[in-house]
Amino acid sequence: MAKRKSKKSAKKVSVSVSVILALFLSFFVLRAVDNWLELGIFDTVKKWVSDTVQQNNGTTEEESPSESADFQVHFIDVGQGDSILIRSDGHNILIDAGENDKGRTVVSYLEALGVDSLDLVIGTHPHSDHIGGLDVVISEIDVKQVLMPKVKKSIVPTTKTYQDLLAAIQDQNITAAISEPGQTYAFGKGLLTVLGPVQEYDDLNDSSLVARFDYGSFSFLFTGDMEAGAEQDLLDSGADVSANVLKLGHHGSATSSSEDFLQAVDPGYCVASCGEDNEYGHPHKETLQRVEQAGASLYRTDYQGDIVFMLQNEELVVSAQKG
Repeated sequence: MAKRKSKKSAKKVSVSVSVILALFLSFFVLRAVDNWLELGIFDTVKKWVSDTVQQNNGTTEEESPSESADFQVHFIDVGQGDSILIRSDGHNILIDAGENDKGRTVVSYLEALGVDSLDLVIGTHPHSDHIGGLDVVISEIDVKQVLMPKVKKSIVPTTKTYQDLLAAIQDQNITAAISEPGQTYAFGKGLLTVLGPVQEYDDLNDSSLVARFDYGSFSFLFTGDMEAGAEQDLLDSGADVSANVLKLGHHGSATSSSEDFLQAVDPGYCVASCGEDNEYGHPHKETLQRVEQAGASLYRTDYQGDIVFMLQNEELVVSAQKG
């Protein structure tokens, strides 16, 4: 049986309702007076509350990464592989597209950002975890130019993955070029400079196209799967490898990102593009220790998903979202 309310409780409810009604009526009276006298008090308070909430959230509508930033670098989570999108003053550059089954993932990511054309597509080297999805991207997105490194004839792959990429380039009638150290490509205020490989190698990883992207005072270094030996050759060539952000070579393998190389790059941030619980154990603990000793902050796609760097108020900021 439900308990009956006491008279005292009923009286309290009655008083509460009266107070609410009085406040409700007072609000509309004051609002009417404010509108009549054109004081704008309510609009001022509303704007102050809105601005305060936005400041507490640490963002505003104008700071939306997908809409307003002139420069962004997206490390797309494609599992155990690489895929990077650079957006520079309306231009779009894609570096790699993950494994064969990740082409649609990359296309969907581009479409979600409103990217319907790519000014440049880079295939860092012909391993499937880097170029596997590029044939799908090239077939579904308008691509103006493709850039790939020169590979020693004796190690040019005959895999279906590589053949599919070459076929897609031909089918879409896209201009394809072989990279050379010193090449530069301007994209608005951004500049992409090819740094390596500086010689021919007997290993596809060392043959990776290495590039630095500069935007104002900020630099990003992309190294593909370059190993320590090729890193040293790059340093010996006198190339300027200094950068704010380093994409760790070979998914954070211990055979890349040597101590000397990290010291030369002197990054504030390092990114390891790797798959969750991958069979290779990337990134390796030796690399993690070197990154920590270098004083750089580490971001990982296996832990944090898609990682986005962008400029806000002349500062480099980073956000991550795990799908």
